[in-house]
Amino acid sequence: MSGYVNITRKDGKVSFMTEDADDTAKPSRYVKSVKEYPYDIAVLQVSSIISSAEAEAPVPAPAPVDLVELLSKRYCKSFASLLSADAEAFRAANESKDNGLTLFCPVDSAVASFAATYKNLTAKAKTAILLYHAVPDYFSLQLLKSNNGMVTTLATASEKKMDYSYDVKNKDETVTLQTRVVTSSVTATVGDMEPLAVYAVDKFLQPKELFKVVEAPAPAPEPSSKKKKAGRGGGDDDDDSSDDSTADAEKGDAAPALLARWVVTAAAAAVAAYALI
Repeated sequence: MSGYVNITRKDGKVSFMTEDADDTAKPSRYVKSVKEYPYDIAVLQVSSIISSAEAEAPVPAPAPVDLVELLSKRYCKSFASLLSADAEAFRAANESKDNGLTLFCPVDSAVASFAATYKNLTAKAKTAILLYHAVPDYFSLQLLKSNNGMVTTLATASEKKMDYSYDVKNKDETVTLQTRVVTSSVTATVGDMEPLAVYAVDKFLQPKELFKVVEAPAPAPEPSSKKKKAGRGGGDDDDDSSDDSTADAEKGDAAPALLARWVVTAAAAAVAAYALI
């Protein structure tokens, strides 16, 4: 709070008095200089507190936040209508907002896509799914972007035998909420005023307690290394067999040729012997 201080010098002494001080107020006197930065700032020690009735007036409490009004202003008008129409869900969320609450509200297009399914839910299930969007703790956007983990919801508190939690993940500045039924991404900040934070998400959150879990596809099996080795071994055997056959063939061809040369040599020797006689 701003105000004015009167500084007076009398009989070599410097005194300080607030402008709105009454006649009974006593001035505060200069004692010594604590620290000085010429032409910038000076810290002075004085003999007493310099008080002001205006400065001591209590600061008015901040105006209460109207959840429905806040949601209706940006992105989440349809979700605001659903929440305000459910007395139990609205009461739980409204009572939690002053003690720490993070609310993920589906944008209007997401509510429209889910409208037919929502209409067919029982009254109890409708309350649970609305409270499923509310986390009973304050999370700034920076905190959401820097942490991964499971969070419980107001639906967890309302249904003690049910889990109603989901996984908060972040990657490359994108925050996603993974329920095992659907994955929804945070698209915008609707309002962030600690202890209340409201974020718009692109899909209606669906808990596994009410909807069928979508199983991740199984990875394709890798080719067996044994089969590959067996195939390569079979090829080598074929090559060896081929080589053996070729060698046998060559041996078969060489035998007649050798016999022919032996016959010719023997004949020549016989002719030479006859000539000598």
